Amino acid sequence: MIIGLIGLGEMGSEIGRYLVMNDLEVISVFEGRSDLSKKRALNYGIKDAGSIEKLCMKSDLILSIIPPDKAIETAESYTSYKNKNGQIYCDLNAVSTMTAKKLKLILNEKKIEYVDGAIMGGPPTENYSPRIYLSGKLSEKLKFLNGKGMELMILKGSDFKASATKMVYASITKGSKALVAGALITAKKNNVYDELMDELKYSEEYFSMVAKNQLPSIKHKAYRWIGEMNEISLTFKESGLTGGFHSEAEKVYELIKNLPEGKIEIEDIINQVTDNMD
Repeated sequence: MIIGLIGLGEMGSEIGRYLVMNDLEVISVFEGRSDLSKKRALNYGIKDAGSIEKLCMKSDLILSIIPPDKAIETAESYTSYKNKNGQIYCDLNAVSTMTAKKLKLILNEKKIEYVDGAIMGGPPTENYSPRIYLSGKLSEKLKFLNGKGMELMILKGSDFKASATKMVYASITKGSKALVAGALITAKKNNVYDELMDELKYSEEYFSMVAKNQLPSIKHKAYRWIGEMNEISLTFKESGLTGGFHSEAEKVYELIKNLPEGKIEIEDIINQVTDNMD
C-alpha cells in the first residue's frame, strides 16, 4: 500500500508521519515546498515522489490536505496524468458540499474513485488523534487507516456528509474566533476597546479567554482559514441563509493574515490591524 500525500503543512506532514510510523509507505511531491517542509517530511520518513506524474502512477490512495481554495485546481493537476488502476482519491479539505460535488465530477471523468473527507481538530500527537470523517460508498475501503494517527468516523447516507459536517463545525469553531476579533476591531475603532475587554473579563469569561489566549495563536493560520470561510458562506447560502456572517469572517482573517511573525499580544494585534485599515 502506497499513500500519496498532497500537502506537507503542519497537518499533512504530521498525518504522514503517523502513517509511516504504522508501517505504511508515504510519498509526496517535494518540489515547490519550503526547505522547512522538505526537511520535516524527510525526518518523518515521507519520501519524495519526484513529480506529480510519478506520485499518480505509484499511489494506491491519495490524501489531499491543503488550503480549501486550492482543492479544485489540485485535483485537476493530480488527475492530468495516468493514475494507478483502482486508485482512490480522498479529499480531506474544508470544502463546501458544492465544491465536493465538483471534485467528484472531476475524478469521475478520469475514472478515479473519490471519497469525501474532513479533518476535525489539530494534528495527531502521541496522546491525541484527530477525528477524520469519511462519506461515500468507498469509505469502508479506508478502514485500515483507523488508529494510525486518526480516528475514523464513517458516515452513512450522502456521498458528501463529511464535508457538510466540517462546514457546520468550522462555522462555529473558527467563525466564533472571527466574531470576537471583529468585535475587538470595531471596539478599537470606536474607542471602547478597554471597556469591552474589561466587561468580557467581568461577565463573559469564556470570550475573554478566546480574545486573550486563542486569537494571538491564529495569526499564522489565518491565511488558510480565508478560503474556508468562503466555503462555509457558500454552504450557508445553499442552505437558505445569506452566508453574510462568514463572508465578514473571511474579511477579518484577511486583515489578520499579513501581521508579522512572532508572538504578539492581542492588543498589539488589534492595534496593528486597525492601523493598517486607516
